[in-house]
Amino acid sequence: MTDSTPGTYAVPQESILEYRYTVYFEGLALWKEKDPQRRATIARQLADWSATLAEMEAEETRKLTEQPTSTNEAA
Repeated sequence: MTDSTPGTYAVPQESILEYRYTVYFEGLALWKEKDPQRRATIARQLADWSATLAEMEAEETRKLTEQPTSTNEAA
């Protein structure tokens, strides 16, 4: 980050979008890495980020499927 203001990001930290970008770009880094030890480290990190992203995506799905139900109950 080149900005001197701490905490100023284009994508909010801990957001689902941040994790999507992280998984995408780290996946690319894994393909490009030649060192087997670094590839193993990237793969472990990628697995952790992917698991977090999967949980966030599932939560997003739950929110979307619950929305119409609560709207119909109010009617």
